[in-house]
Amino acid sequence: MLRLPSLLPVLSLAACLAAQAQTSPQPGAGSPQSPHVSSLGARFASVPGTTVLFAVWETRVSEWNEFLRQKKYPWTFQPHFQQTPEHPVVGVNMQDAVAFCNWLTETEREKRLIDSSQTYRLPTPDEWDAAVGLARGRKKNNLTAEDRLLDDRIYPWGQDWPPSAKTANLADGEIPGYPNDGYTYTAPVGSFTPTKEGLYDLSGNVWEWTQPVEVRAQPMGILRGGSWAYFRAECLTSSYQYVVPVDLRAPTIGFRCVFDDKRRTASLLAASDAEKRQALDERMKAMTENRKVDASAVEALRKKMQGKGDDDSLPDPATLKPAVADGTPFINALGMRFVPLQEKGGPLICVTETSVRDYETWMRDSGRAWTQKPSFLLGGNHPAAGVSWEDATAFCAWLTERDRASKLIPANAFYRLPTDVEWSLAAGLKNETGADPAARNLADKTHFPWTPKADDWKPPPLTANLDATKIPGTTDPYSYTAPVDSARGNALGLYEMGGNVSEWCADPWPGAPEERVIRGGSWLGYEKDSLLTSARFHAPKNATRADLGFRCVLDLGAP
Repeated sequence: MLRLPSLLPVLSLAACLAAQAQTSPQPGAGSPQSPHVSSLGARFASVPGTTVLFAVWETRVSEWNEFLRQKKYPWTFQPHFQQTPEHPVVGVNMQDAVAFCNWLTETEREKRLIDSSQTYRLPTPDEWDAAVGLARGRKKNNLTAEDRLLDDRIYPWGQDWPPSAKTANLADGEIPGYPNDGYTYTAPVGSFTPTKEGLYDLSGNVWEWTQPVEVRAQPMGILRGGSWAYFRAECLTSSYQYVVPVDLRAPTIGFRCVFDDKRRTASLLAASDAEKRQALDERMKAMTENRKVDASAVEALRKKMQGKGDDDSLPDPATLKPAVADGTPFINALGMRFVPLQEKGGPLICVTETSVRDYETWMRDSGRAWTQKPSFLLGGNHPAAGVSWEDATAFCAWLTERDRASKLIPANAFYRLPTDVEWSLAAGLKNETGADPAARNLADKTHFPWTPKADDWKPPPLTANLDATKIPGTTDPYSYTAPVDSARGNALGLYEMGGNVSEWCADPWPGAPEERVIRGGSWLGYEKDSLLTSARFHAPKNATRADLGFRCVLDLGAP
């Protein structure tokens, strides 16, 4: 929809600052409602789950113009619409936003409004999670399966879609059922209902830059919150991360600051630790007074209270049954579900691609770092991507030892990647011809991992997460990966054999001993031939891609 310029009067900067002086507390002063106020009149509020204070508004044109005037900063971006000083500044890249925060910190330190332990900066993605109310940002390690599910689905305003009237400044004309919000482009900050903590525009108005704790040279950055030009439901969820080049300037992008007070942080963390210790002592005392609870249960509680215990959503080991080679489905200690690949004997295959949650369990247990984790992964139930073949096989070896130790699988059983032939069977393609993966590549020109409609190869709704924007006549609700079990299962009950992430197989590629076979489409896939079940790809076994993961097979060994 074409948005025509709005003819809003532009107030002078002096008039704006004068109005702020009449209504805003003094710089640095605090109150229960606003623990800190900057020298530019920006108010900050505390948020559960983080020790920093968040600016209640996105950074305004008035604040930005003062920065440009004092710093003589080289910035010439002009939006195609007019704004007042109370609108959020736009056309700001990450470097610009960081420069503003650094200037404000230095200026207020020179004026002795703040000290060397206090800083203005951009929020981290985790802090923004807390601000928008996500459980993963506020509860940290104490998440339940329900928390994770809700985090993937909730919007800043709740669970309703479309949002109710006057919820946020969005592309209202593009959202069926959402009334006009009154603004063609940006709205003055504070025009819509704030969060419980008093933060405005965490949804809509302008995208907001975030910055990871480990600041290093990187080409891509993460925006949060949506803007006046956005309307797709999945792009407006609270957990959505918009990955863009750090040097991008656009009329939909701005930022907000946080105020980081190291002394306040130390005090809050000390109080939190004291509360945890007290709660731990009380629970352990209650448990030891109950004769029915043994020492191992007390120790398990201790680990959980210290954030070291297993995930709340993991199955109870006492309810699990060992794997047997009779075709019975199997659930392992991570909750991964396996079904028979063939009717009589043979291995079991996991019904889903390996999830972020399970992969990170291995990472923590083995002391590894996931250096190639894509920034867009939305939650623990999404597929692990950015994983090399070497990492995938190491995960399988670790899982083998774990389940052997717990007696869930026999001593001769082991987890591994599927072979090329096994993957074809799992996707429903039988009786392929060809001596090796290269010979079998694209040999079958009709079979897809889903059951297409007559004379139409495209996947039916909810059968594969692909790049639907490039496949005419198809839709899916995900811009990147989808939860591993969100699509419809195939005849074996397996999910996403044709999309979400491509999957490593065990086989080397013929003529390239250091490369391995890759099967299946991904969220980036859209070309017909590449989505055929018979399509094969290959890459070095140490390679990683943002659309490449794996699923496991349980080999029960020789009888």
